[in-house]
Amino acid sequence: MKDLQFGIDIAAPVARVWDCMFDPTAYRDWTRAFAEGSYFEGSWEAGRRLRFLDPQGFGMEAVVDEHRRHERLSLRLVGEIKDGRPLPDSRLHRSPAHERYEFSAAPGGGTRLAIHLQSWDDAFTDFLQTTWPRALLRLKALAESTH
Repeated sequence: MKDLQFGIDIAAPVARVWDCMFDPTAYRDWTRAFAEGSYFEGSWEAGRRLRFLDPQGFGMEAVVDEHRRHERLSLRLVGEIKDGRPLPDSRLHRSPAHERYEFSAAPGGGTRLAIHLQSWDDAFTDFLQTTWPRALLRLKALAESTH
């Protein structure tokens, strides 16, 4: 697996950035970079499961390993979804990937958001390196627009 890191400074309080990242409506907006109509099902609470989906029913399953409100959220990606159903032979069953979102005070005020994640194949790594920066710019615009 390849480790990837992305980050952005956002001129908004940590609580605002957190809310924009995990609110169902705002999530649909900033995740359009990954797939138009992206959404999630489930809960962001520790120990709970989430499904990240597009309108065609493709996506990922995750377990929330850590939820420290306004500080850190860690996910373990445990499966892939196709046509709304878990793939029984997903490589993530054998070797889960991880995502971690860290929120901290940015120099000069605002929020520093750092994303740490793993990618399990080169094609997906290329996709993530292209889309995460676009998604973070949209999240920044959302968080800065109403504070």
